[in-house]
Amino acid sequence: KYRDSLSVMAATFDNYHVNNNLVQGERIYTNKGRNSNGNICFTIEVNNASINTSSGTINWESSREREWINGSTTFFNIFDDSYSITGSASGNGVNGNSFTMTITDPLTIDLGCLPSCIIKSGKAKMSPSGYSDRIINYGDSICDCNIDVTINGTTYPIVIN
Repeated sequence: KYRDSLSVMAATFDNYHVNNNLVQGERIYTNKGRNSNGNICFTIEVNNASINTSSGTINWESSREREWINGSTTFFNIFDDSYSITGSASGNGVNGNSFTMTITDPLTIDLGCLPSCIIKSGKAKMSPSGYSDRIINYGDSICDCNIDVTINGTTYPIVIN
């Protein structure tokens, strides 16, 4: 069970397609029990993940930690659930170019924002090989889908509707 300490849940994709793109890989959730703040924590490992598109294949792996910071005691109301996410990923894009991604300021995930964007705040650094780093700032702690991407000191605001 998801809430049980030391439980392990694994998911693999079997002929799973999104918009005619084949998605493959494995995701393993491990409940690590409660941390020093009294919150339930999970590790999430993504192994051998890929998306096969008409333009090529994207491959990646990731390792994250999810801390359940609100709503863990209300069993039937996901809308009060929020999480803090840390971790990193690496892989390559359809052009074969490699990348790394690191969450530099924990991402706050708020399911109360559904059906809108659920990432309310935090920062990540994307480092594509041969290109400048991209700093992604999820922002202002509201459910507005706005992010800022900074490349070489220039910030580009992005609004996603």
